[in-house]
Amino acid sequence: MYRKPSLFVLCSLLLLLSACVSKSKYVQLEAEHADAKHKLKYTETRLGYTDESREKCIDSLADCQGRFKEKEGEKVQLSQEMEGLQVSLEESQTTIAKQTKVIRDLHATRIKIESSLKEQIENQEIKLEEIEGKLKVTLVDKILFDTGKVELAKRGKEVLLELADTLRENKDQNIVVEGHTDDVPIGLGLIEKYPTNWELSAVRAVGVVRFLQEKGWLEPERLTATGYSYYKPLASNDTAAGRRQNRRIEIILVPKR
Repeated sequence: MYRKPSLFVLCSLLLLLSACVSKSKYVQLEAEHADAKHKLKYTETRLGYTDESREKCIDSLADCQGRFKEKEGEKVQLSQEMEGLQVSLEESQTTIAKQTKVIRDLHATRIKIESSLKEQIENQEIKLEEIEGKLKVTLVDKILFDTGKVELAKRGKEVLLELADTLRENKDQNIVVEGHTDDVPIGLGLIEKYPTNWELSAVRAVGVVRFLQEKGWLEPERLTATGYSYYKPLASNDTAAGRRQNRRIEIILVPKR
């Protein structure tokens, strides 16, 4: 006859089954825990690498910002230097343009004088020279003054009027008139008025300036008169030929600044 299992046996079976299930679950949880710990450790390691990379990135960014500011400063400096060079270039171009005009004007004046006073130049009574941006017109004294005189001769006036017609056209040129003599002492006829060659050279230069203003209609503010006596000779005063060269009036055209 079939008997029902006893209560004790049934309970024992239930406890045994429960123990088996719990142990299996425990093993599974242990495995999952180990796996989680491994993942955590891996994540922490990655996080450490990430923090290190982040610090490097921050340092690199700071370095880049510093170099950028440095380059910006260099850029500003270069920009200022370029502006300065541009100003210098413009000033140089302006100066060159002015100098070119001065040279062109002096050359044009020389051509006009050579044309209007061709005969006197061929006779070596007048000499033209371009020196350091200036045009010098040298007139021997005999073409302007009679011997021992300070008043302009008729022929001298004619020459100065021809010259004034040319000088009147270019108002950008100042006119310096220089009087020069030889070293021969002043003659008896003039010594009372002009004790030395200083006075004689200065008076003759002033006479030319006054004539250019009053008869040649040149602006007085453009004119200057200077006397040098015999202290700037062109040749030796030991010969008659040398003394003739030294007795002269020089009219120098100086460009206005």
